[in-house]
Amino acid sequence: MLQSQFYPELEQADARQALFRCGVDHWQFDYTQSDGELRLNALDSPVLSFQRLHQMLDMLWSARRPGSLYLAPSLVDALPLVERHWQPADDGGLRVARAAFYQQREIWLSPALWPVAPAVDVAADCPGGRHPLRPALSDGLLYQKYLSATGEWFELRRAEVARDGELFHRWQNQPRVAEFWEEARSRQELDAYLQQQRDDAHSEPLIGYINGVPFAYIQSYWAREDRIGPYYEVEDFDHGFHLLVGDTRFLGRARTLAWLKAASHYLFLLDPRTDRLVGEPRADNERLIRYTADCGWRKLKEFDFPHKRAAL
Repeated sequence: MLQSQFYPELEQADARQALFRCGVDHWQFDYTQSDGELRLNALDSPVLSFQRLHQMLDMLWSARRPGSLYLAPSLVDALPLVERHWQPADDGGLRVARAAFYQQREIWLSPALWPVAPAVDVAADCPGGRHPLRPALSDGLLYQKYLSATGEWFELRRAEVARDGELFHRWQNQPRVAEFWEEARSRQELDAYLQQQRDDAHSEPLIGYINGVPFAYIQSYWAREDRIGPYYEVEDFDHGFHLLVGDTRFLGRARTLAWLKAASHYLFLLDPRTDRLVGEPRADNERLIRYTADCGWRKLKEFDFPHKRAAL
C-alpha cells in the first residue's frame, strides 16, 4: 500500500553500489552494470516493504539509466515483487525491461485503483451515444512517484471539499490563475464546483503534492464524455486533464516538466486501455503548450469552443 511521507534519499550510486537512507534506516544494494543492464547481486538489509523496494528501484533506474534490471536468485525470494511482471532468467534470477517496470500499476497506484472496470457500455449524451463504465476513485493517496529531475516526491490525492476547499478558493482567485481558468468566485460557489466534480463520473478533482505540500490542482476527465469529445475522433479511453499551480513556490521549468510527466504517467496507468492523452488549453497559453511539447505531447490543431479558442 502507498505510504505518504516515506521519502528515501539516494546518498550514493556509483559503479558498484547504491546507498539509501530514510531517517535512521539505511539500505545498500551491491550491483554490476554492463551491456545496458543493472544486475543487483546483494542487499544488506533484505527486510523491505513492497512500496519501499520499488521506490528505491525507481531511483536506481533514474540514477544509473539501465535498459533492464536483473535480480540475482538470492534476492528473488527475499524481496516483495509482483513476479508476473518479471521474466525468469536461466540461472533462477529475474529480469525486467524499463518499459515493463513503469507499467506495473501495483507500484504507483493505490490498491483501491488496481481493479480495472468491466468492459460494459453506459448510454450517454456523447459521441457514439455511449461510453465505457468508468472506474470510481477513492479518497486518500492515489499515486506516488519520485521526480528524478528534482529529487522530490510527487503525489496525487482526490480533492475533498472539507480539506481542500479553502486552498482551492485561494488558488482560483489568484489573478494569474483566474486569467486562464476564469473561476475567480466565492468560497461557497467553488465548494459547489469541487463537489460537482466529485459527483461527476467522467471528471475527477485531484490535488498534487510535492514532498507532502499541496501545490497544484489537476482535474482529469474522460474525453468521450467531455466537451472536447465532438471536436476530434475521440476513442473510448482517451484521458485528459486541466491543471493549475496554486503555490508559486513550486513554479519553474525543471519541476513543472517533471510533475507533468508524472501526471501523464498516472493517467495512462489508471486504466491500462488508455492509449492516448488529450488536452484543450487556451490557444494563447503559450507557456503551457511549450511545456507539454517537452513532455511527449504534440499540438494537432486549434479550434473554437463557444467560450474560447483552444489548442488540441
